[in-house]
Amino acid sequence: MRGFLMEKIIIAGPCAAESRKQVLETAVSMKERNIPIVRASLWKPRTKPGFDGVGADGIPWLAEATKMGVTVATEVLLPNHVTEVLNGIKGDGDPSQVLFWLGSRNQSHLIQREVASRMKEEAPETVKLMIKNQPWNDMNHWLGIVDHVTDAGFPPERILLCHRGFYPNGGENPMGLRNIPDFEMAMRVRELTGLPMLVDLSHIAGSVDKVPLVANEARQYDMDGYMIEVHPNPSVAKSDAKQQLNINEFDRLLKQL
Repeated sequence: MRGFLMEKIIIAGPCAAESRKQVLETAVSMKERNIPIVRASLWKPRTKPGFDGVGADGIPWLAEATKMGVTVATEVLLPNHVTEVLNGIKGDGDPSQVLFWLGSRNQSHLIQREVASRMKEEAPETVKLMIKNQPWNDMNHWLGIVDHVTDAGFPPERILLCHRGFYPNGGENPMGLRNIPDFEMAMRVRELTGLPMLVDLSHIAGSVDKVPLVANEARQYDMDGYMIEVHPNPSVAKSDAKQQLNINEFDRLLKQL
């Protein structure tokens, strides 16, 4: 996967895949900026009913993006999503250029283990799995997810971690962030597992104006990379519109990083 040759791993793109035009326009913009990993989730877990993602209908868009030479990243909610994406891209794209991730709300260890098993059995060895932390602050729980995945036989060298902060739950939150980071805990997890640690700037910040502030704080730690939500036109985004950067804002953030 080309992105892992960079000094810092950068994953950028829209919260969710919404249209072929949006996905390919983003892929072109990222490729022009030498950002080799484009996020565009097909399935979206929601607190309340709403836009759940385009699902398997968006797989051909991701396949086209892989033919442009970028790696596509998408969250998987169920084990069969792994199979659907790989089989769909195989027909019209490059299945070796895929990154899957387990999101913070996916806390069934049975699903975590089965996703890992599916990937081990069906995905090319270049395909990696990223594990985000759970919504509540508990280092042992996050480490336990990693243990479940590796106990299912998935190779540790194909795992990434991503810190996306923890729910405030009425605690101190002077910056008004969407999720509260615990960078020191994330660094302990990185040390204990020996795995690369990224930080999801967008889901911690919760709004465009706070993304640079979170980035500045995250830069004080030895993070291995960043995940950033970028949309060609955030004003029409179907999910997380207020925290997605436009291309000009993303360019300014890259200079900061």
